Amino acid sequence: MRRAPQASLMTREKDNGMYIAAMIIGGIVTVIIVPTILSYRFKNIKDKREKEIEKLKHQKEMMALEIEKEKISLKLLEEENRKYDNLLSEK
Repeated sequence: MRRAPQASLMTREKDNGMYIAAMIIGGIVTVIIVPTILSYRFKNIKDKREKEIEKLKHQKEMMALEIEKEKISLKLLEEENRKYDNLLSEK
């Protein structure tokens, strides 16, 4: 059986050097890009939740104002009711 010719020592070292360089570049890219993406994503999620909280606070204020409006409306109806009661009792 005949063996395939092996690459020379120089070629193997060159391939190993390119592999190591690629690994270093990949590591640098990973160290720089991945944390940036993660921090952006977490900031985005945080901002989204803060906006949702603000929206809910405004809804709560609107509901409180609506309740206050209904209370005032109820008081007006009670006063009107008293007025008619007085008119009916006088007759």
